[in-house]
Amino acid sequence: MTIKDGFIAFAQKHNLPLKEKNENGSTILSFFISGEKGKYDAYAMCIEEERMLAFFVDCNIRVEEKNRNAAREYLMKLNYMLKIGSFQMDPSTGDITVRACQYILGNDQEQKNMIEQIVLIGGMIADNYSHDIIKHLE
Repeated sequence: MTIKDGFIAFAQKHNLPLKEKNENGSTILSFFISGEKGKYDAYAMCIEEERMLAFFVDCNIRVEEKNRNAAREYLMKLNYMLKIGSFQMDPSTGDITVRACQYILGNDQEQKNMIEQIVLIGGMIADNYSHDIIKHLE
């Protein structure tokens, strides 16, 4: 099973309409996710040759340039607490995303479970911490 096939199976199971594009030999699948506190754009990059899924969630936060040093420090503290996944801030735009990566190994069922876990973890991190980040930056 390819990473892409496993991710498409996950999306179908959860009725997620996917958009697909190819970039530098990797498939990128995009969709929307909803949490208790908000809705987020999400992107899955299927890196088949490495058997890796890189999953990104846009936190809908853009930090003004004057506040980026404080934001970097706060994100570093949050990242230290996280066991999996991390917050990233684009240095040119100030956009904050959650990134979670995982090698996808094992039999088909184990791979499907790993894909589901990484997506759910990435979404939960974004939903649980985005409002705290916004409050910290005010």
